[in-house]
Amino acid sequence: MADPVPDLAGASPAARAAALQADLEALYRSWGILDLVGETVDTLPPEWLRILNIARTLREGLPLPGVDLPEPTRRLVQPARPEYQVIERREQKHRIVYPVQPDTRIQPLRHIEDLPQVTMPDLLMRDLDPAIFEFRLLSGDINALYHVDPGPAEEDYDEIREERVLVSPPAGRRRQRVYVLLDVSNSMREANKLLFAKALVLAYLITACEERAQLFFRTFANRVHPRTDCLEPAAFPALARRILQVTPDGSTDIRAALAAAVGDIADLDGVGRGRDAFETSPTELLLISDCESYAVPSIPRGIRLHTIHLSGGPMAKSYAAGFEQIREASTTFAEIDTTRLVMPGLTRERWLLQQDGRLGPLDTEAAEAGRRPGDRLERRNALLRAYERMAERQPAQGDRAPAPLLRAPGFGLQFSLRRLLRRYAAVLHRLRRQLFPRRRPAPGGLAPAGPVTFRPRR
Repeated sequence: MADPVPDLAGASPAARAAALQADLEALYRSWGILDLVGETVDTLPPEWLRILNIARTLREGLPLPGVDLPEPTRRLVQPARPEYQVIERREQKHRIVYPVQPDTRIQPLRHIEDLPQVTMPDLLMRDLDPAIFEFRLLSGDINALYHVDPGPAEEDYDEIREERVLVSPPAGRRRQRVYVLLDVSNSMREANKLLFAKALVLAYLITACEERAQLFFRTFANRVHPRTDCLEPAAFPALARRILQVTPDGSTDIRAALAAAVGDIADLDGVGRGRDAFETSPTELLLISDCESYAVPSIPRGIRLHTIHLSGGPMAKSYAAGFEQIREASTTFAEIDTTRLVMPGLTRERWLLQQDGRLGPLDTEAAEAGRRPGDRLERRNALLRAYERMAERQPAQGDRAPAPLLRAPGFGLQFSLRRLLRRYAAVLHRLRRQLFPRRRPAPGGLAPAGPVTFRPRR
């Protein structure tokens, strides 16, 4: 799926079928992420499927609309692939060529019966002066056009062949342990930060899990949350469910989170038991946050810190000092703007799955080892249901529950502009009645209170 779609407009039907089958196999392999989560498509919420789709897109190296992924981050999440080189081989060969049409040759007239083959200039001379034409004919000076069969001929040509040669095997990244710190503060709610962060963490951990690395995951806000460990692939579904279920709450305190992570890495590396604290650590630390924190602790030089700053708006000046500390302590630092994030397109992949249903029975030799032919049909139907659920209409802004800030006393539980204006007019009316009370008329038969004077009219 990472390679661009070839232009098959002028290709043969066999080439089109082969390309379609290759795209289908790549599509099924890319959705192997569902097997790692450990749940069926029907039990996964549509929000989880959208996150898994973004994670799959990041792992396959496909462009994500609205997000520019830096190259260091791309290398972290994509699995190592072998490198190939196209080598051109040229060989000189000989072949026998048979001409399609016979050759022609002009030569003196051989027989009087060949008179219809006389060339055009000689025929014009016959019309101009028949005596001279007859004299030249008797002297053998008239030319005729004869067809000559040249027979087979031998020619040299160069045969060019292109071979795809493996340059190097997949780069063996010797990652023994990976540690992820994910910011789940309230500021991650904005600009699709948490949606992209979950997908990025899943893509990163799945790639590390395929490399047989030990995984450690921890979230933080204004306090550090418990750690989840995944020491073997069988424990990955529980880790994936925790990542998908996390919700933002609280403020950001990177100082306490990094201090806890450094302490965990020191325990994992055995620092203090015959090991220097400044040696290169076999644990890779990934921090994903919007970096809105006041202070950051010092990071030992031996720890490889990869920081991904999710920016979705202006940052307050009070966070600038901590932000620069994180940038200087990071081995790689990437800044990603998730404001314009758009979900990946699903049209072509749904079309591929529909074409798979029209191809007929699958060849048993092309099926994966250990799988029944019916498993592919079940897989196809499950993916079609997943695409249908991802394409469901998300609730509009007006359909959601009102935010807590809109639930002021006296304004009701459901917010609307009309109700707000009515309440505002009622408050103004009550305030006006309190400031300017209306005078009640005096009872009948009684004089008005206070002295009354009349100005004489002049």
